[in-house]
Amino acid sequence: MDSVEADFTEPDVAAAGIGLQGQMAPQYNRGTLDETVIKTLKRDVLEINARLKMVVYPHFPTRAFLQAAATSEQQQGSESIDSHCDMWAPLTFVIVYSLCVSHAKALFSSIFVCCWFVLLVMALHLRLAKPYDNVSVISYVSLSGYCLFPQMVNAVAVQTVLPLVFRALGRDHRWAVRGTTALKLLSLAACMVWSLTAISLVTKSKGFVQIFPLGLCLLALGWISTAL
Repeated sequence: MDSVEADFTEPDVAAAGIGLQGQMAPQYNRGTLDETVIKTLKRDVLEINARLKMVVYPHFPTRAFLQAAATSEQQQGSESIDSHCDMWAPLTFVIVYSLCVSHAKALFSSIFVCCWFVLLVMALHLRLAKPYDNVSVISYVSLSGYCLFPQMVNAVAVQTVLPLVFRALGRDHRWAVRGTTALKLLSLAACMVWSLTAISLVTKSKGFVQIFPLGLCLLALGWISTAL
């Protein structure tokens, strides 16, 4: 009969027992199979947050600020995320973005596919524009997905937070519509600069040829979340 084995096994010397001949008999743990769901989710969330600290968080608000604050720790962070292709965070960001923009309606599937198509286009562009870099397409998809975080923030702000503020002020308020529109454009511009700065500096993209297509893709996602 076939048996299901653990993800990995390693000897647990501290919990080893004494054999019949007085020798230490190593016991083997069952990897992550014995973890609770809460513990596993907590570990994944902490890992995603750690990579966001390396890739996205320091790149706000402007390129000048980032260049002044760039450190070797950030460079090590980009190398770390290059070597470990995490797709859980991009998947989470795409789902939240699609839910906010589509309002959980039939448009969700179209926006979901559109987001992954844009990430793939960005990854292929980076791979073709930087042929001498030893980075795979899937790594660029992961990096692009992490840099989608500001667009997710923009979608949540524009599609969820601002409508609540608009309703609280009342539809008859003469400045409500103008103020909401101005805040939407401000959020679009800020998150656009944030995303573009993150993806261009993490991937070390320079020049108009390398950066402009990335900005075009991010602008399309930002405009969809603002206009719909």
